Amino acid sequence: MVSQQENVSEGCGCEPYPAEAQESGCRTCSPNVYVTCDEENILAKMRDLKERVRPISLRMKEIERSTLVGDPVSSEYEEEWSGLSEHLDSLRSQWGEWEKRLDAAIERKLILLGHREG
Repeated sequence: MVSQQENVSEGCGCEPYPAEAQESGCRTCSPNVYVTCDEENILAKMRDLKERVRPISLRMKEIERSTLVGDPVSSEYEEEWSGLSEHLDSLRSQWGEWEKRLDAAIERKLILLGHREG
């Protein structure tokens, strides 16, 4: 399981906005970039989670279709469904945590830009 406290502020010299980056601008980030490095890394984690959810939901739909067609519901399907459901719940929980981190990163950016008070 991926740690929820994972550091996502890597790959850019402007985090967490040192004074020299604020004055001269980050050499890595373009002045036209609307998404900070922190936000981009969080969004990448969220995209990864989304990619991991797709095959699980597809398999759950296959199981659901096969049981609707008339195949008897075997204990194997029930166990698989239960495992997939638990995994999906875990991924949804992780998504919620990353969503909170994204909101916090956006809030920090808005404060630094002067759109909100700190």
